[in-house]
Amino acid sequence: MTHTTPPNDAQMDDGPLTVLVVDDEERLVRSCARILEGEGYGVYTASRMEEALALLRKHAPDIVLTDLRLPDGDGMEVLRAARGADPDVVVVMITAFATVDSSIEAIREGAYDYLPKPFTATQLQVLLGRASRQIRLARDNARLRAQLRERDSLDNVVGTSAPMRQLAELVQRVAPTDASVFLTGASGSGKELIARALHRHSGRREGPFVAVNCAAFPEHLLESELFGHEKGAFTGAETTKRGLMELASGGTFFLDEVCDMSLELQAKLLRALEERRIRRVGGEQEIRVDIRVLAATNRDPDAAIEAGALRQDLYYRLNVVPMRVPSLRERREDIPLLAEHFLREYAARYDRDGSAGLRLTAEALEALERYDWPGNVRELRNVMERVVSLAEPGGRIVRSDLPPEVRGAEVEEGPAHRTDLPFHEAKSRAIERFERAYLRSLLAGTGGNISAAARAADMDRKTIHRLLDKHGLDAQDLAGG
Repeated sequence: MTHTTPPNDAQMDDGPLTVLVVDDEERLVRSCARILEGEGYGVYTASRMEEALALLRKHAPDIVLTDLRLPDGDGMEVLRAARGADPDVVVVMITAFATVDSSIEAIREGAYDYLPKPFTATQLQVLLGRASRQIRLARDNARLRAQLRERDSLDNVVGTSAPMRQLAELVQRVAPTDASVFLTGASGSGKELIARALHRHSGRREGPFVAVNCAAFPEHLLESELFGHEKGAFTGAETTKRGLMELASGGTFFLDEVCDMSLELQAKLLRALEERRIRRVGGEQEIRVDIRVLAATNRDPDAAIEAGALRQDLYYRLNVVPMRVPSLRERREDIPLLAEHFLREYAARYDRDGSAGLRLTAEALEALERYDWPGNVRELRNVMERVVSLAEPGGRIVRSDLPPEVRGAEVEEGPAHRTDLPFHEAKSRAIERFERAYLRSLLAGTGGNISAAARAADMDRKTIHRLLDKHGLDAQDLAGG
């Protein structure tokens, strides 16, 4: 028996997600197809392994839902064939033989999850909702990479939000020129990343990129760092040293936190920029430098001028092209992409991908999106490095794996539906919120006793354990409410 339902192109801009359901129980297959079609999926069904393999080759479904045991073969063979044809396909195993060994083997082979028979419509909807979110995240990443390639690749400038698209377009226009750029934005928002992108896409890309953080040096050392010094210029100057501006000649010089430089040194810097000549500390000879200057501050430049921390004439000299780098809370839609970007980066660095690939659960992503990120992209990068370094290879990162300040208090309030999301994703999130709230109330009422909770809810103990694991909750943590 082979049944196909053609995808409805009107359901999504890039078409509906497609699911291949493989099981020899015709009633179960019909039930799954009806439920999934109601959720907006395109559905293909098969009752035998050979039919499933043929449909895999013909239709390349996004999700495969297959029984572990089939009349003419093994669901593991379907899993291997699906993953071999497309490493990004999501495979969910259905089994009435949900032993620990079979489940672990399936996960090791790359299965996303498994559904023990019998399962409810809600269990199916929630699991495929989470799987769909992962697929959409992967598609967004692929779309982002394609966009960046089309724009001559802005390297690690990750983001598809409106503020980041506008910034990327400005970088594209300004990078080929030698115009000075003044970058503003909160600490950790990625100002140096933008500065490096400007350099890499300029005619000076073969020259050096030299950066100095003005806040990192005492005043008497900063002048020497910028301009260099002659031997004997001051105590400890035992050799002649070239300054950073001299070393940047032929390339790009990036002055970070320029407002932390003294006004006296700002005056010397302004003169050097206007004349394109520097004089080493203790020296008499003027040295010509050929540099493009980029500057940045985490302060409001106008307020810094008013407070006497930034010379107005220097600001005018540096601020030929102003660029503002948005904070992460201004571009929340980029958080999943950035998190996935850093996840892949650190998973590769710490060898944590495993055969199935390390992944973020929907609940963990929700927590990341809700957090305000006072430390911006830098803080998100650090959080992802932390959770990846502690994760099991090929495992799932759940909400409880995140630092306490990031996962915060659970949010159950708010509208019952999200009209800014696709239907099945909004429904999946609503169901997940209900499950978390129900588990909390249930376990609080039984003092964390799972057996008593199972009896009170008329549920199987294994189902409660599975839900707790899915949501990253602990029964004893919920015992007191």
